[in-house]
Amino acid sequence: MILIKEIELVNFESFDKTVLTKVRDITQPLLDKYNRMFGEEHVKEFKIIVDTIRKKREQYLYEVIGTLRTTSGFFRTKETGWKIIDIVEKVIDELERMVTEKKEKMKSKRKIPANA
Repeated sequence: MILIKEIELVNFESFDKTVLTKVRDITQPLLDKYNRMFGEEHVKEFKIIVDTIRKKREQYLYEVIGTLRTTSGFFRTKETGWKIIDIVEKVIDELERMVTEKKEKMKSKRKIPANA
């Protein structure tokens, strides 16, 4: 059994420590929530991947991909934008929506009466 306690940040080497800390602060609550909903043993991998798409003057256009691999399924979402923190927040919001939707779907399957 592998327990995931940390989110893997891929290609974040060029960001300063403040940004990395903020990204971890944004992402950790989703991992904690998933662990509470389904159990810690169900999370297999949680990654946030960033790529620079292009540079315009002193700004960069980023693409952020969030993946959450669990025993209940694989969740993946992608966002692009100019501000890394805003994009990570959008990715986490979407992953959270997907996880909640999965939980609701699993709940509704359990509530179907046996004689239906």
